[in-house]
Amino acid sequence: MPRRLISTDLDGTIVFNGTIPLRDREAMARWRAAGNLLVINTGRSVSALEHVVVPMGLEFDNAILYTGAVIVDEDIRVRRSTALPPGVVEDILDFVEGAPGVAVFTTGLDEDLLIYDTIGSGSDLLTLFRPATRRDLDGREVIGVPMRFTDPEIASRTETYLRRRWDGQAVGFRNQDFIDVVSASASKGAGLRQLVASLSEPPAQDPAGDVASDSAGVSEPAEPIETWSIGDSWNDITMHQAADHAYALPWSPPEVVEQCDGTVSSLADLIDSLLGRPTA
Repeated sequence: MPRRLISTDLDGTIVFNGTIPLRDREAMARWRAAGNLLVINTGRSVSALEHVVVPMGLEFDNAILYTGAVIVDEDIRVRRSTALPPGVVEDILDFVEGAPGVAVFTTGLDEDLLIYDTIGSGSDLLTLFRPATRRDLDGREVIGVPMRFTDPEIASRTETYLRRRWDGQAVGFRNQDFIDVVSASASKGAGLRQLVASLSEPPAQDPAGDVASDSAGVSEPAEPIETWSIGDSWNDITMHQAADHAYALPWSPPEVVEQCDGTVSSLADLIDSLLGRPTA
């Protein structure tokens, strides 16, 4: 039997008003206790992930962060990361300069910054970003550029500009009133595929160059993994496409639901159905 893995979005899927409902937390613990894999798949950065999972003691096996640009292990140690090409942040800032209702953030492995803001309001999550200037970007590796918009028209114009100017180098993923810009090779789906491929690799060779084998001398095959995804927004579409089984939430946009096998009311309901427990 293949190992089973759930890839779950955070905000709007299991995180609401900065916390994770107790029922979802208990279900995730049961899922892992049964020998299954739990993967967090989010646009959040390292520091933003720690902000929600550490206080609640949430345990997981891996996390795919920055909309697929970074993969970390259960101790939030970076195993793979892909930075944005040089010039992307500065070009974005030039494009939105003077536009109302826009906030431009940058996320890195060490710190998250707020570079430009004509909104002037935020949330608990946004307070994690330190106000900074372009000068603070000098010599700093940027993984992602989350942008917040209050005007959908400006958001659409920015999305179109990114596609034309940075095609093949950077990509923007829409998530409610945010656009998250990352390397063109990154997405939640690409991150999930890369993680599953690494987890499914055959055992490493021994120093003599032979593949590890059991006591009978038979080589151990790679362990297959069956995947489920759950997520509520447009930036989850690639994750749903990469999973064997995909589920949206009742409040997901129609375009997201169309990519899924169905909808579930919560992650806890999905886990209970997979573990053969009655749902609430």
